[in-house]
Amino acid sequence: MTKPRRTADVHAHFLPESVLGFLEREPRVQVSLERRDPGKEPFLTVEGRWSFELKRTFVDFGEFERAYRQAGIEFALVSPLPQLFVYHLPAEVGAHVAEVYNDALRDALVSERMAFRPLATLPLAHPDAAARELERRLDQGFAGAIVGPGVGESLLGDERFWPVWEVANARRAILFLHPLLPADPRASRLALPNLIGVPWETTLAAAHIVLSGLLDRYPEVRLLLAHGGGFLPYQIGRIEKGYEVWPHVKGRLQDRPAAYLRRMFYDNVLWSEAALQCLIDVVGADRVLPGSDFPFDLSAWPPRPGADVSPLVGDFEPEVER
Repeated sequence: MTKPRRTADVHAHFLPESVLGFLEREPRVQVSLERRDPGKEPFLTVEGRWSFELKRTFVDFGEFERAYRQAGIEFALVSPLPQLFVYHLPAEVGAHVAEVYNDALRDALVSERMAFRPLATLPLAHPDAAARELERRLDQGFAGAIVGPGVGESLLGDERFWPVWEVANARRAILFLHPLLPADPRASRLALPNLIGVPWETTLAAAHIVLSGLLDRYPEVRLLLAHGGGFLPYQIGRIEKGYEVWPHVKGRLQDRPAAYLRRMFYDNVLWSEAALQCLIDVVGADRVLPGSDFPFDLSAWPPRPGADVSPLVGDFEPEVER
């Protein structure tokens, strides 16, 4: 008998209050809380760059869970905040932040796994440590990890990060590719870092993964792309043309680029019917999953329906260490 499909959200973020307290005491990570308007929530700024309104739903699990219950959403993948990847800081700092954050998510969410499954954050600047952290958190009931486009000038598909891919492939884990704001000074105005830079970061990292042949090397990784895959689905025609005319583009691949797009998963956080239909036409409706980016300002709340999330997340009932 087929199980009924659950209403779901594959793209949500949560920051346990204990992690916020840790950050306020940790001198190696620059964070500040500033109340800009009386009666409104404060803004959290990380490392002087990433600033956002810290709504109660970010830090209060009761409020977070209540929002999902009121919206009728039965299951969510819950990710750490990308602002706290801190890949640019020394590796030992990133490892400490990841450990504290993941411990807090384990304590808050693993017991709620029929409704919420956490994704871990990883100290990606130290790939071997990141692989060990992923393995450990998978044993604890996490569904996988949220990862940025890369570290510095290195992209997620580069060989230095293969230890993480190896663990994810062996365990059939989720890697949720989530962008960060780019530092390009040309895009430092008119909210361009978020409006254009965020999808561009996903596009760059995902296109590199496709063209590198990494999805043939690690076919069991469940790769999820944020914000509908950025600009990649819209520009697949250009990539296909390059595959046809340039041998050095074709050389690493066992299939056409478009076929690899149909191996990945995408959230539907797009706010445009035309863009969503383009994504579905390119990758298939079964690969486009309900997402929200809740509770950020630019969230699609409540998440619109999408495909069944079971192929991505499994049956929601992992075996976990006790």
